[in-house]
Amino acid sequence: MRYLIQLTILLVVQTAGMSLFQWGNGVEVGFLDPVINEASVLAVSSRYPNRLYHINDSGDTGRFFVTDASGANAQSVRIPGFNPVDVEDLSIGPCGRPGECLFLADIGDNNRKRSGIEIVVVEEREDFPATVPALARIRLRYPDRAHDAESLAVHPDGTLYLMTKESAGRDNRARAGKPRLYRLAPDRWRTPGGLQTLEHVVDIDLAKLLPSAAVSARLPTAMDISRDGKRVLILAYIDALELALDFSQPMPPVDSWREGRDYQRIPLTNLEQQEAIAYMPDGNAFLYDSEMQRSLSSRARVIRVQRK
Repeated sequence: MRYLIQLTILLVVQTAGMSLFQWGNGVEVGFLDPVINEASVLAVSSRYPNRLYHINDSGDTGRFFVTDASGANAQSVRIPGFNPVDVEDLSIGPCGRPGECLFLADIGDNNRKRSGIEIVVVEEREDFPATVPALARIRLRYPDRAHDAESLAVHPDGTLYLMTKESAGRDNRARAGKPRLYRLAPDRWRTPGGLQTLEHVVDIDLAKLLPSAAVSARLPTAMDISRDGKRVLILAYIDALELALDFSQPMPPVDSWREGRDYQRIPLTNLEQQEAIAYMPDGNAFLYDSEMQRSLSSRARVIRVQRK
């Protein structure tokens, strides 16, 4: 009986960590088209092979870019009436129609002064024209106060998840606080109306999860959820963090998370100002890139990391 109990405990622990993979070294697969000169977004289409989506950081117009799998041959697509403050992420997910939609997150707020933020939804198409209308515009506010955020992910069930970037001090990096995770259920954002209030889910103490990491490794700059909903990638300025958690299920207390079972740090080939990451559709690889592109001789790299 004692043996069976020990075996059962072992199987439970192994099952809890089965969705965490061992990852290989990053391999350069291309360079971003020069028009994408401050990339803060990366998303991979599952319907159209070898297609990526990108957005430039604050200061650009209401548009996104479509490229091939190497980040080249960019097509610019404008969204009429969309004049963003600071688009910081883009995710692909279900939107109540056949196929999927792009969710453009105008959520950046370095000074934490915005009274509201916005997510614009665009239906994914096989062939995008030069302009495409928004399917929906979701106006949001936090339940407590204004936050800076650079991370949006859409769960396969249609729930929107935002993760804040809590920092203070010189160059906005001297101190990293606990990122806050918020969500908005699909029935709420699909209902036309006014300002929606996000629901707080949990604070994630990255300093506790990554005690030896530098401060910049505790500032989330992008996030993605795997297509099966069972894993989450969080990018920081140095490395990535992967969670073996399904956000749609009851969240276990952060203090109970165990490295190697519930989360793992993924060392990356460091790119200057890396702010975009995305799983490949099968979940066996992911891409990330840099927003720094100063010249044609120093173009932003696209890196692929494959499961071992």
